[in-house]
Amino acid sequence: MLPAVPGLDGDEEGTRIVGEELKLLATVHRALDHAVGADVSAARGRAEDEERMLELRDHVAVAKPEDLPALFEQMHHLGALRAQRGRSISGSVERASPYFGHMRLEEEVAPVPTPDGGRNGKSKRETRRRDVLIGSRSYVDSGEGIRIVDWRHAPVSRIYYRYLEGDDYEEEFGDRIVEGSVIARRGISIAQGQLVRVSAPQGTFVRGTDGLWKRVAVHGARLETERKWSARQGIPAEARLGIGSDGQRRQDKHLPAIAALLDPQQFALIARPPGDSKAGDGLVAIQGSAGSGKTTVGLHRVAYLAFQEPQRFRPDKMFVVVPNEALVHYVSRVLPSLGVEGVPVTTFARFASRLTGQLFPRLPTRISEETPPIVSRAKSHAAMLRAIERTVTRLGESVDKKMGAAMAKWPQGETVIAAWHATEREGSAVPPDTRVSLLAQWLAGKRTLAQTPAATVLPNVTRSALEPLIADLRSQTRAVSALWDEILTSRESLATTFAAERGFAPAQLDQVHEWCVRQTRLRTEGERDGEEPAIDAEDPALLLRCWQALRGPLVDSEAKPIRFAHMFVDEVQDASPVELRVLLDLTGSDRSITLAGDIAQRMMDDDDGRGEFDWNALLDDLGVAHTRIEPLRVSYRSTAEITEFARTILGPLAHDQVPETSRHGPPVELFRFASAGESVAWLAEVLKDLAREEPDANVALITRFPQQADLYFEGLARAEVGSVRRVAKQDFSWEPGVDVTDVRQTKGLEFDEVILLETSAASYPVAPGARHALYVGATRASHQLWCVTSDRPSELVTAALPGGGEGLGA
Repeated sequence: MLPAVPGLDGDEEGTRIVGEELKLLATVHRALDHAVGADVSAARGRAEDEERMLELRDHVAVAKPEDLPALFEQMHHLGALRAQRGRSISGSVERASPYFGHMRLEEEVAPVPTPDGGRNGKSKRETRRRDVLIGSRSYVDSGEGIRIVDWRHAPVSRIYYRYLEGDDYEEEFGDRIVEGSVIARRGISIAQGQLVRVSAPQGTFVRGTDGLWKRVAVHGARLETERKWSARQGIPAEARLGIGSDGQRRQDKHLPAIAALLDPQQFALIARPPGDSKAGDGLVAIQGSAGSGKTTVGLHRVAYLAFQEPQRFRPDKMFVVVPNEALVHYVSRVLPSLGVEGVPVTTFARFASRLTGQLFPRLPTRISEETPPIVSRAKSHAAMLRAIERTVTRLGESVDKKMGAAMAKWPQGETVIAAWHATEREGSAVPPDTRVSLLAQWLAGKRTLAQTPAATVLPNVTRSALEPLIADLRSQTRAVSALWDEILTSRESLATTFAAERGFAPAQLDQVHEWCVRQTRLRTEGERDGEEPAIDAEDPALLLRCWQALRGPLVDSEAKPIRFAHMFVDEVQDASPVELRVLLDLTGSDRSITLAGDIAQRMMDDDDGRGEFDWNALLDDLGVAHTRIEPLRVSYRSTAEITEFARTILGPLAHDQVPETSRHGPPVELFRFASAGESVAWLAEVLKDLAREEPDANVALITRFPQQADLYFEGLARAEVGSVRRVAKQDFSWEPGVDVTDVRQTKGLEFDEVILLETSAASYPVAPGARHALYVGATRASHQLWCVTSDRPSELVTAALPGGGEGLGA
């Protein structure tokens, strides 16, 4: 008999459905309550069985032959009883929320062929009906007939995700082909052990705070592309983001095509003359909110310079650095469309890895995956630039003393010393090795030095002494790896480097020192105790900067200096000062540079200690003259609803200038579920509906952490969602379907529809790093944005939504 369902009087169908679920939940709770006592009883029974089995074995050892059959039979029965005790109850679930799905199956099990060609004793199919519950953990109580299966691993859970109520199915489970029908399929919400919601094809039923049940009309949450939404709203296609000049949806969704919509401020930045780098006019720093066109402006500036001064700004003499591989592919296609072909486009990691492999062939190429966060933070800190300068200056002073002391002993030694000092006047901050090379060229008669006689005046004995001295000095001024090691493995040097920096306590510097010493030892001694030599992800930048400070310009495979007439660095807020210093020096003294970034999109961990991004402080650290930062005020990518949501997410970190946008779209929504499995089931239905209605749609599902993306990808693939892809290395295909990725993969990219997964308090606490990450994920959406969570939602999200984001599953 079904229990009464208060509130559904007169609704026979609702009473039956909710009553069945209340009865089922009561059975589960009763079994779970009894399981505690059963576990104690079973343990006691197993102990008694064990003792009895030992007694029987003792009897067998001394029994007469005629007594053995009876003893063996007792042992057999006891063994069967022990096995039954072990498998009557297995697994464990939480009483507060044991499952989220219920399906009733009517199955036909096909006979399985036996090795002799028979049919396992059955001549026809067997039909059976059973209830299967879907949860986050497995639990089986054969005595009570309860079967809860893990949605991620149990084969039978595939039926829940792949079929609807009334569907026939055929699945292979192990060595069996199972056919049947889904008699019932319901979504269940259980909170604090109480049934609060039942969702079925016949309707959705919700228990109110007063204990009364009611049938509710669930609002039709659906994803749809901007074209379809705008058509329903009566908005014309022209000038809509994501729609090309032909009125069709853009296939390329990396960045908005806003070249024809440039405002006067953007055009002024693009067309600014290279100017005088010493006055700061050679630097264009573009600050703007997500979707304001920073990257577009930077790329158009590259094209503009190439058109205005084709000899100076040849394509091969310009350089574009972007944050990820997806943008590499995009920019490599966009620049040719602007009439500029052959501009090198890369990420800093790719550029630095190739160059360090060429310049330092003896160093390991493997990048460590175990680098402590404090080590990464120290190695990428601006203080490292000062440490390099300090150490190089000290080495230069040592070389000066060595030169003076050595040449003072020889005839005309003062001429050599004068020539040595003249090398320093050849330019500002001349690297020590460059000075040694200039002196060697002077000695060989290949170069003259200001106010210095030719080397021909030197006696042979002095020339003979100078040649080995130059070779000796070169062994010091070219020891880039030694300089790198000295900065990192000297505890005294680390203390000096970070003496004035916050966030580097002595214990933390000890950790940095120990890690760097360990790495050096592994490189020196080779593999030991299973550890392989490796460098950290931040080391290539340090090595290249050490080379520049000690030896001068970086060189290519032909030993020619690498120089660029113009450089564009995108998403500069995520580059370290060391990386930027390396890049800026590639432009030489007559530098022409465009930097684009957004302080709100800085990707950082909540506890990484880097603090907030400061444009002026960064440029000061780099020693780059600059005049003013140019903020872009118009947001072209996202709708007003998404822009306002994202700005609220930032809270105190938001831009002073409110982004301007006049385009509107659907509201940002939050959907809550009791578990990730329930969330996956709902998403699978929504995404399948979208694929049926708009097969060209491409949706991004974005998590904060890669492990979360793995979980949802596996669940959606299990549910047979079409064209679902796991993007882990910026390898976006931009084909119709579903891209599941984490937020770090999406910098600089745009999608029409975005679903932020697991926007929970655990994933996005009220902290700067979480605010930035959530902002970046939200602003990838141009048209529609959803938030989904299977845990307590983040306060950042609920505070940014009207009414705290009461949505489906709330």
